[in-house]
Amino acid sequence: MNDSLLPFTPDQPDRPDLRAHYDAMWTGAWPHVAAGVVDLETHLTGGRDPGRGLTVIARPGPALAARCAAVQDRIVAAGGPAQIPQAQADLHLTVLSLFSVTDEFAPHLAYGDAYAAGVREAVAGLPAFDVDFTGITISRGAVVACGFPRDDTLAVLRAGLRDALRARGLGATLDERYRLVTAHMTLLRFASPPRDPAGLTAALTELRDAPLGTMRVDAVELVVNDWYMSSEALEVVERLALTGRDGDR
Repeated sequence: MNDSLLPFTPDQPDRPDLRAHYDAMWTGAWPHVAAGVVDLETHLTGGRDPGRGLTVIARPGPALAARCAAVQDRIVAAGGPAQIPQAQADLHLTVLSLFSVTDEFAPHLAYGDAYAAGVREAVAGLPAFDVDFTGITISRGAVVACGFPRDDTLAVLRAGLRDALRARGLGATLDERYRLVTAHMTLLRFASPPRDPAGLTAALTELRDAPLGTMRVDAVELVVNDWYMSSEALEVVERLALTGRDGDR
């Protein structure tokens, strides 16, 4: 996928609903992170995750991934080396989780052909689209890059996936944890309390509105994945190009 390091320009539509969502995440987590009280992903260092899920994702291109890596380096330098940045090869935007990671994944994967057919149906005719990444937000357990789609294609794709899978009797596992509306990429998870909370919060504040670039989503991947979308566990089931023109939607 191609991307650009240029921030989005004022004539491109903003997404105030997403901005409010990212701001609410920041506001809710800030007092805890500033005090060094974070949710630790300690099992990140405890070996491979045995669970698997099925997800539709999009990948950033190399320029956007490199800019994200620079942001990760800045946060790790402030928060301590034990923090776990998402590897560049593992960076992704979740289009939709078809079933969440579970140790009991075999019964779900038995319907793999039906899942794949539903994804193909939802993708058919959709055009490529752009997601602008500007700034970061936080939860108590992670730092994420804030994405802002320029149009409604991502929302249309998610709705199409939900409809196609429910029509095949596969809707029960959709939106199990929460209904996905954002377009974020996870950059880092906390694996230990920050060694210098004041330094970490200074770095996060500095990066909060930093322009990162644009992801051109011209293909999506249907993947079997662990919780962290790590390359060593990931299996690409199918890669589907978005080939429709704007007028075809």
